[in-house]
Amino acid sequence: MRRLRHRGCEHMTNTITIKSCKYPNVPYIEYSGELLEETSHYWFVKCPENTVLKHYIKNKEIVYEYASLHFFSKYHGYTVSIAINDRMEPVSTFCNISTPCTYQDGFITYTDIDIDYVKSSAGEWFIKNSDVYIDNSRTYHYPIQLTNFAVVSLQELKNNIADDVFPFGISNFSSIEKYSGQKNSS
Repeated sequence: MRRLRHRGCEHMTNTITIKSCKYPNVPYIEYSGELLEETSHYWFVKCPENTVLKHYIKNKEIVYEYASLHFFSKYHGYTVSIAINDRMEPVSTFCNISTPCTYQDGFITYTDIDIDYVKSSAGEWFIKNSDVYIDNSRTYHYPIQLTNFAVVSLQELKNNIADDVFPFGISNFSSIEKYSGQKNSS
């Protein structure tokens, strides 16, 4: 990635593609966005409104209506997708229990472990579609280590939400100086 200095911020000039798979190695979702930040702990990506997600299992493309911010942890067992409005305020939050993300062959990659933790419009968190995890763990014979990792990761996610660990607890991402200059970029 080429970095440019602009108004005291670092901006990425390249688009990055995210690829997820289902266990054991079945292509699942693919989409691209702008890398806003990379630290030793995570990648933070912004996708413009109307981003196209390729859904390999359903063999279709899905257009995501809202602009969105995506947190891909290098160490935690979850990803976070935050739909944002024009003022960069969160509209909805969707978390996915996964393997830690890696950067491989020019892509951010991870394995989706089928546990989704979602924030409702009323602000309550809940597990969505837990039956998918149960069905797939049986069908694909998830190893006990993966099941244990998923349970621990879900609890870690809940703890980080309660403690407002980034990217949680932010009511407006434009208030973060390093993202405010990029709020209209896509």
